[in-house]
Amino acid sequence: MIKTIFFDFDGVLTTDKTGSFTTCKNIQKFIPSVPLEQITQCYRKERHKLILGQIRHAQMWDDFCSCIGQKLDIKILETAFKNTPENTAMMDLCKKLKKHYKLGIITDNNKERFDLLKEEMSLTHIFDYLILSADVGAMKDSDLIFQKALELAKCKPEECVFIDNDPANLTIPKTLGIKTIFHDHEKNDIEVLKKELEKLGVTS
Repeated sequence: MIKTIFFDFDGVLTTDKTGSFTTCKNIQKFIPSVPLEQITQCYRKERHKLILGQIRHAQMWDDFCSCIGQKLDIKILETAFKNTPENTAMMDLCKKLKKHYKLGIITDNNKERFDLLKEEMSLTHIFDYLILSADVGAMKDSDLIFQKALELAKCKPEECVFIDNDPANLTIPKTLGIKTIFHDHEKNDIEVLKKELEKLGVTS
């Protein structure tokens, strides 16, 4: 019997595929003359260190500005983070599921962005467990972050579901025995997701 449902954040609870894409897209609004591809390449140079909690944005910002050829105030990051497009249809489903199940988020994300969005989106009001790569020191290409999720939820793998918009992120939880569902963020078909959940005995 399913007791806990875990969701990826970007691409599932938001409508953009990744958090770095959202951040870079929003940074470009301040510097429209710089191609998004260049901003993205420069920002992602330190992406893994940010996501693993090894550095903060202040430690990479000067290099990022040099890379894009623009001197930007680091304070624009707050706006870039806040302008994350929430997947309202998915959030509505989560609110219904919460009546019967424990809910959690497992995400590869930097701490500064996620802590801000945690407040902006009132995530702690909906989700019981927030498992962040920057806190755990491991991403979804490691079983460590999923083991941490199981530990927090006090659940056996077969009692959990994990939903992600990247099939590669489903490999490890599946090997651990966690039920997995792929969510196509481009289609964002909530009815299809509900049917997949129903196959696992989950009702909303």
